[in-house]
Amino acid sequence: MKYSLLTISIKPTLARLILVKLRLVKLTFVKLAFVKLAFCCVLMMHCFHAMSVTQDQFKVHGLSAFENEQAKMLKDWLTQGVNATRDTLGVYPTPLALHLYPRESNQPVPWAYTRRDGKGSVHLHVDVRFGLTKFVDDWTIYHELAHMALPYLGDEYRWFSEGFASFMQYQIMAQAGLLKGKLVDNYHTKISPHLRWFNSDLTAASIATRLMDNQQYPAAYWGGAYFFIIADQLLIKRHSTTLTELITHYQDCCRTHDKNLADVVTSLDGILNEALFSRLLEQYENKPAREVYPENFE
Repeated sequence: MKYSLLTISIKPTLARLILVKLRLVKLTFVKLAFVKLAFCCVLMMHCFHAMSVTQDQFKVHGLSAFENEQAKMLKDWLTQGVNATRDTLGVYPTPLALHLYPRESNQPVPWAYTRRDGKGSVHLHVDVRFGLTKFVDDWTIYHELAHMALPYLGDEYRWFSEGFASFMQYQIMAQAGLLKGKLVDNYHTKISPHLRWFNSDLTAASIATRLMDNQQYPAAYWGGAYFFIIADQLLIKRHSTTLTELITHYQDCCRTHDKNLADVVTSLDGILNEALFSRLLEQYENKPAREVYPENFE
């Protein structure tokens, strides 16, 4: 068989192209197989991590004080509360210690508080005559667990800590689908009655501190929560993010080494690369409250 010079020159080129393509196809299949394997591994690790976090994120103390069915109900409630908080504020870097105490009352959780010795703990007094739904719908656990997203800030900044937890309890409940009505309406209902306290030439921080000292807790808590209403609005406007999203990042980068409010503010500003929180805190501590708070909550 005779071949033209053109044919002879083309065939080795075609052969090389075909060989290259075959190698590419083979490499592509290898890459795809590797990617699929890697994806499966990541998915399995994520599922395992989610399971381990659910199981290891908290330890319950005091279940022996309750009958078996009551103890199971309480464990289910705590698991739901921890998961809902985690979904909103991120996974806390240290496990939670949750303590339960039986107490008859006219509500599921008549009293609760946190302790900050060591890694910190949450203490919940509960009336198990109420069912699981009543416990899940109660705001208390979300408030107390939200406290643990920040370090202990000291007596001077109790208004900040309680304001944060009050703001976050509704964020957690809203994201979990538990909040009745619109989020803004719930804040309006809680904050509006207390704005009158801040129609003053005194600073907002001094007013909130005085309210705490005088045990006017709803006014102090929800007056403090307005700080975070402002912060959330600024974050949405300037950074297209929310306070809950920011706190999620904060858990990953900064929670373990922060010891006080100055540390927290520095960390949050550092994540944003803007002095948003330090400037807002400065307004609360130096400007007349009437210049910070509106006459009516909108």
